[in-house]
Amino acid sequence: MQEATAVLATPAAKRDWLYLVHRIAGLIAVPFLAVSIVLAVSLTHTQLLNALSEKLYPSLPIPQAKLDESVKPGSWEQALKVAKLAVGADAHVITTRDENTIVVQAFGQHSHDPQAAKANSTTQLLIDTRTMDIVRVQDANTSLVSKGHGIHAYRFMDIEGLSLSTVSSVALLVLLISGGMLAWRDRKAGKKYERVSFWHVRLGQVIGVFVVVIALTTLDFEFSFFGQSDSTASHPIPAVQLGEPVRPGSLDQSRRMVELATGAAPRAVFIRKNGDDLKFSEVGDGIGGKSVWMNANTMSINRITDWRNNKQALMFILHDGRFLGGMNALNIYDVVAMIMLFLVINGVVIFLRKKKFPSETV
Repeated sequence: MQEATAVLATPAAKRDWLYLVHRIAGLIAVPFLAVSIVLAVSLTHTQLLNALSEKLYPSLPIPQAKLDESVKPGSWEQALKVAKLAVGADAHVITTRDENTIVVQAFGQHSHDPQAAKANSTTQLLIDTRTMDIVRVQDANTSLVSKGHGIHAYRFMDIEGLSLSTVSSVALLVLLISGGMLAWRDRKAGKKYERVSFWHVRLGQVIGVFVVVIALTTLDFEFSFFGQSDSTASHPIPAVQLGEPVRPGSLDQSRRMVELATGAAPRAVFIRKNGDDLKFSEVGDGIGGKSVWMNANTMSINRITDWRNNKQALMFILHDGRFLGGMNALNIYDVVAMIMLFLVINGVVIFLRKKKFPSETV
């Protein structure tokens, strides 16, 4: 590799606006990016995070909640009844933890609105669907996954749009653009980098596309500048027959209809409007795979969506990188996050070395 001396930190260079933008933005962003990167890796490995939670935090007191009817193994309807007996309120979300364990939560209005979500109970009941026993009770203080999501979406001074994730995303875009412009300018000037600066520039270029995708999808979650999802979009809805008398409002019958329609048993459900609006998902977190929207009271499927016709689903799978390797597995975004963390540390090292040795090539 042909080597040449990098630009020295002369007074003229220090006054360079592009250099200053990159340096100041980087220094301000260090704590935000460091926390966001750790959270990004953790929240794509929820199985490990859940297992760690259960090791670190004992269950909250488990209430005695017994059904006055025979147990029907696998019944989500019965699980909801057990949860209501335990908490005294209706749950609105069920997600699957493993083959026999579901998580019943959202004892209040199911909403992604931060103010509405803040008022909701954060209690989560882990129920063994073979026996309908509550095996663990946790909340936002005893679940690392809940803690992580809370920090990730934390709003500074309770200002809408000013969350940890959005600040980090804006910082990433500023750093990527200013760093790219600096690298392009130095390349035109025929300058080469040595030592830590070389890897800082090259690795920044390697992950540039991924950084753009992560940052833009994060900002879209907050501001929807790519538009809203089409609330009428649907793939063709197959004609399905239950082969048994219809029980209006039955969550279990609704699940069977969804399985007949898609060929896969749903692993999550979001309940709105007392059963008039259910969203079933093939994936346990309610985001990936197909989603089936239906009315349990009329036992009719209204629409079927996935990433191809639902913008929100597309944004999520682009954001967390599951299309590149899946959740809870080694994901390309894990590698990107580790490189980003290296760049954050490496940038601080470059700054400190230039402060200490202003004439040294770095």
